[in-house]
Amino acid sequence: MAQKIETIVSYVDDVDSSCEATTARTFEVGARSYVIDLGDENAARIDRDFAEWTTGWRKRTFAYGRKTYTRWLRPDEVERFDTVMAFWTKAARRLKEDETSQDGQPVADGRSGGPLPVITPVPAQGQQWWMDPPRPLSRETTRRFSEARRAVREWARDNGWDDLGTRGVVPRSAYERWFNEVWSTMADPSWENLAHLPVPGTAKTGKSRRRTK
Repeated sequence: MAQKIETIVSYVDDVDSSCEATTARTFEVGARSYVIDLGDENAARIDRDFAEWTTGWRKRTFAYGRKTYTRWLRPDEVERFDTVMAFWTKAARRLKEDETSQDGQPVADGRSGGPLPVITPVPAQGQQWWMDPPRPLSRETTRRFSEARRAVREWARDNGWDDLGTRGVVPRSAYERWFNEVWSTMADPSWENLAHLPVPGTAKTGKSRRRTK
């Protein structure tokens, strides 16, 4: 005669094994994670115990200098913290993403740590001269490289790259052709002289090429 064996698995309360577990709770202490099976009574008990340390607390994350902090604050501390931060953020200038270095620190602008040198892009055959030099950069250096890329973009849009938008990457081929047809044709190549070159097709309107220092 065939026999059928059924295995019934039940979970008991991990605290005292006095009853069947009806639920489970997960939590962490330090760097360790835990899970515990509990009956209704002990489940209510752990909820009450953790409520003392979780109810009403608010999380705040902030950085000062090179260090980042995370704090859990009581309601009265939250109000004081937000008031203090609002005072300083209202007077400060918000940094843009390109004004921070790879380690997240602000790019120096001469107000601390000494002035940074001003670098002007120098177009050269076969080189990616339009790429920003290594950080940190002065604001003037960033502006000059941006203006140089903008000048090439405007030329490219009128010379075969009709679908090139006002943002996005300019093809390397456009930079190389611009160098051969514009920059290298000047007797004394410079951004100042480039600003005085006539723009093709605009002589009658008196328009001049955008000036790029």
